[in-house]
Amino acid sequence: MPITRTLARKSHGISLVQLLLAVGILATLAAIAVPPFSDLLDRMRADRVRMQLLSAFAAARSTAITRRHPVSVCASDDGHHCTRDWSAGWLIYLDPGQDAQPAARQDVLHYQPGPRQQGVHAVGSAGRPALRFAANGRSFGSNLTIAVCVRGQRRAEVRVNNSGRARSQTSAESVPCP
Repeated sequence: MPITRTLARKSHGISLVQLLLAVGILATLAAIAVPPFSDLLDRMRADRVRMQLLSAFAAARSTAITRRHPVSVCASDDGHHCTRDWSAGWLIYLDPGQDAQPAARQDVLHYQPGPRQQGVHAVGSAGRPALRFAANGRSFGSNLTIAVCVRGQRRAEVRVNNSGRARSQTSAESVPCP
């Protein structure tokens, strides 16, 4: 029995000063770690949008070639009509009449809602609200560039040239978004 009494007397717990010191150290470490973690999240969000756009362009081109039918990709906020804001989302649709909008609801092949809620903004090049692939996989018109921005800074971009080839790159330096 004397052993239990000795253990009971020596275990007093931690003092308020020790607890406050530990909380202060944790708060300091958290304040140091938050900015790099925030930047990492921004880069991951931009990369996700960049990869989704690349995938959409590749799927549209592949569909145009396999179906031997023109296919378009355009910015869309509702999955039925084309808009100019790539941040709202995009849709892939069959486009035999070179229309700026899908002719019928059944022509829409895929709709991808945009990443608006995460602060990611995707801006298309001027004068190019949609991308149309011919039956041979070539892209009509001028090159399309979509800048992917987070918090007003360009993080990545996706480019599609006239041959229909889509490529992307990430931005190492901090460049303001258009």
